[in-house]
Amino acid sequence: MSSVLVLGAGKSAGYLIDYLLDWCRKVGFELHIADLNTDHLRQLKSEYSFVQLYTAKLDDTEVLRSIIAGKQLVVSMLPAFMHPVVAKICVEHKSHLATASYESPEMRTLSADVQQNGLIFLNECGLDPGLDHMSAMRIIHALQSDGEQITAFHSYCGGLVAEACLADNPWKYKFSWNPRNVVLAGQSTARYLENGQIKLKPYHRLFAESTQHVINNTHYDGYPNRDSLSYQETYGLNNVETLVRGTLRHSGYCSAWNFLLQLGLTDDSVQFPVKPGMTYRDYIEAFLPSTNESTESKLQRVSGFSELNMQKLQWLGLLNEEPIHSHGGSPAEILQALLEKRWELKPDDRDLVVMQHIIESIDSNGKKHTCYSDLQVEGTDNRRTAMAKTVGLPLAIGVRMILEKKVAQPGLHIPISKEWYTEILTELEEKYQIRFSERTI
Repeated sequence: MSSVLVLGAGKSAGYLIDYLLDWCRKVGFELHIADLNTDHLRQLKSEYSFVQLYTAKLDDTEVLRSIIAGKQLVVSMLPAFMHPVVAKICVEHKSHLATASYESPEMRTLSADVQQNGLIFLNECGLDPGLDHMSAMRIIHALQSDGEQITAFHSYCGGLVAEACLADNPWKYKFSWNPRNVVLAGQSTARYLENGQIKLKPYHRLFAESTQHVINNTHYDGYPNRDSLSYQETYGLNNVETLVRGTLRHSGYCSAWNFLLQLGLTDDSVQFPVKPGMTYRDYIEAFLPSTNESTESKLQRVSGFSELNMQKLQWLGLLNEEPIHSHGGSPAEILQALLEKRWELKPDDRDLVVMQHIIESIDSNGKKHTCYSDLQVEGTDNRRTAMAKTVGLPLAIGVRMILEKKVAQPGLHIPISKEWYTEILTELEEKYQIRFSERTI
């Protein structure tokens, strides 16, 4: 019997697995799911005879080989750094592959082997990357077919929390995805295009120079992602004058995060040995001058930041006499451990995905147009999240399309062509109410 394998069954995999359960039942495929812990999936095994579970360490290459063998398609929900290993094994076993992660240089080295074996490797088919590509390309292709010249492209996305669930959190942020990625965000210089000039924004200025955005009457902070320039070629926008892809946070977040950055609390390049009994206040003192002033006075003098940001620092517990329950690590790791407690989604919390494209163009008569395309998806609770929905469902539909042979050309794919985005966006709109609201001025 033909079978699909899902590697990784964490929080982002729920909607994906549900979709594949339904599809596999209809077409007579087996669904195999592997993770370090599959206890939460035991009920599936008892309810569905076509489900097979593997409890295994998936960083072991030989274990991966044994699990992947014989599978028609592999869906990897593992951390992105593991995808090249999975991809090589998929080539060995002639299995298709689908991920929601960026197509890496290591993945591209397999392009010839993938094509020669008649395989399809689909990457960047989740939220960001994924829905951003598909929704943008739908507009870009439509404008180009009407003879319009695109002059500017702005695209921002945020994995946030509904404001109604943030009354207890002055940062207006909780983790709805990988905490480490949040803590290390922006540590590579951002590259983008503005008014025909290449712009570089280094990490130490990134959050201090955030931009302001209003979407559906709600204010957000925005900052540019690592590399927007590569999307000129990907999106066919080589003549565009402005191209920026960025991240959204609730208003006020960037200023407060810059406070932590300037103090050095997000540094991941050095190790800090935490001595027994050391408190968070003691730890903060390690980043400040040795004077007789109070910790608060030194923070205010060294940083020059507002009283509001000082209150946010206090709310995190970084000025408390509470002992640090850790043997140490990098400042970023110590901060992450604290934030995972303070920014945890509560059972009834609803996360929020927000995306906006702003595309400026000129028609054949010289008239200027600005197209706004907005997406907002709210989760149900801390398990059925908007993040899991918008990452898992596009990927699941892409998997179905591969298995139903809706895409004929073998090789490496990202969903920027009509054959991918038309079907995926249509199903998301009609079946799951994941739809973009568009208006042109």
